[in-house]
Amino acid sequence: MDLDSRNHSLTELKKENRILRIIILAASISLVFVSVKHAFQTEIVVMQTPGMPNNSVIEKSSMDKAAQMATLYAVTNNIAQVNPSNAEYIKTFLQVYLAPAAYTRITKEVDNQVAKLQAQRELGSYYFVLRGYDYDAVLDKHFVKGEVHVVNAAKDSATPYVFEYTAHVENYRLVVDDVKTYEGDREHNSEWLKNAKKT
Repeated sequence: MDLDSRNHSLTELKKENRILRIIILAASISLVFVSVKHAFQTEIVVMQTPGMPNNSVIEKSSMDKAAQMATLYAVTNNIAQVNPSNAEYIKTFLQVYLAPAAYTRITKEVDNQVAKLQAQRELGSYYFVLRGYDYDAVLDKHFVKGEVHVVNAAKDSATPYVFEYTAHVENYRLVVDDVKTYEGDREHNSEWLKNAKKT
């Protein structure tokens, strides 16, 4: 038996074994690092709605105001543009953003609006023109102001409207808990409520 060859082979095996242990240790450390990072990751960037700024940051339970405004503007556009030809699309779109109770109420209103338009044979088009967005931190409410335009063969009429939203962020998306709409350009914010109590 050649002892030199045997010792040389054992030395090589020990060296290879040491290298494999280092590789396994490095891979284990990397895996632990990736797992911890993934477990504690709360910030992601998502492009969900048209008009949302490119640098919007959406976290698991929060979203910047520009992203909230873009989302609420998209929701408002869909609520304001109801007609018989797009009602099913609008209900599908709103289902993504509205809480179940709000969705049930709004879809009933969409169905009523469609039935009313069909009964009147008024198949004009509707569109919304944004005039402003405000957030009232005291009430934790969002206000989207604008004009709802009705266009038919005879005319284009515009009516000012305020869409008032209560919403929260859940699992990286804005969920609308409640929607109120009223004619006019004055939002029912905390200042308006304070003045209303005085009179």
